[in-house]
Amino acid sequence: MEANKEKSTLRSWLPVIVVTFAVFTQNTSEFIPVGLLSDIGADFHASAPKMGLIISVYAWVVALASLPFMVAVSGVEGRKLMLWLFGGFSFFQLCSAASPTYATLMMSRIGVACCHVIFWGIAPPFAVRIAPKGKETAAMSMVMSGASIAIIVGLPLGRMIGLALGWRFTFVAIAAIGLLTLVALAAVFPVIPSKGRFPVHQVPRLLSNRLLASMLIYTIF
Repeated sequence: MEANKEKSTLRSWLPVIVVTFAVFTQNTSEFIPVGLLSDIGADFHASAPKMGLIISVYAWVVALASLPFMVAVSGVEGRKLMLWLFGGFSFFQLCSAASPTYATLMMSRIGVACCHVIFWGIAPPFAVRIAPKGKETAAMSMVMSGASIAIIVGLPLGRMIGLALGWRFTFVAIAAIGLLTLVALAAVFPVIPSKGRFPVHQVPRLLSNRLLASMLIYTIF
């Protein structure tokens, strides 16, 4: 009886655990070029400032594309969106690994940034919706811990792989982890019906929410 209860508890937490792993994967991918810039620059004969744009452009895409992308996908069912998201994520990681030029690497990183935009718009609310009843706060904490683990573990691990096998293999490894995440999501992630497409004309009304507007201003500063 006790064993069945433990299995049931574990099963109810599995989707949250997978989303936590997905957060780790996404954030490792975001930070991994930081430890590889000198190696990538040496391959492409690019200066340090030019290589730094790989990080800066990624950040600007995330900042500017967040709202329009979330409006665009607001009507898509959650499970389908997560699966397509990690399929695209893995594809762009492989494109990064195979990039013959600086320009193609930049384009592939922009593709990853677009996946990142959508993922961070849906991962926290999905974690709350799929959490066991009464455990929403714990689920959110677990999912957000994946971001911290990415900095502590993912970034140095990616650097170690790059030093041992070359920077391209690091992106291949991330693509493999992305595909593993895709399989795990397909196995345990539930169907999450859309709450309806968000009308574009209502976007300006968001700024009338004082709490949201204050958070946006705080974030900008």
